Amino acid sequence: MTEVADIPLETIVGKLRELAPALRAAGVTRLYLFGSRARGDARLDSDLDVLIETTSREETPRFDYFRVLHLIEDEVGLRAQISMRDLLKPRIAERIADDLVEVF
Repeated sequence: MTEVADIPLETIVGKLRELAPALRAAGVTRLYLFGSRARGDARLDSDLDVLIETTSREETPRFDYFRVLHLIEDEVGLRAQISMRDLLKPRIAERIADDLVEVF
């Protein structure tokens, strides 16, 4: 993984947008960044906080968490933490709302 804290947010967003077709094929319908990298105050050891919306279990393609995680980490070169929007507790959703950067 990359050991540089100052990867510009625009670079991360650009890489994820290029990856959008593969992420959509893995069941991601919307993707946002939040946390220190979205705010611009990441440290050397900061991971990439990703919030996603996914297809339902009945829809095709079915959401594949591990495929999405590996696609993101391999493309961006950072450890990623993925949160699913529909599983967030309301107080957490409120806390990260101001940080959200829409990717797609």
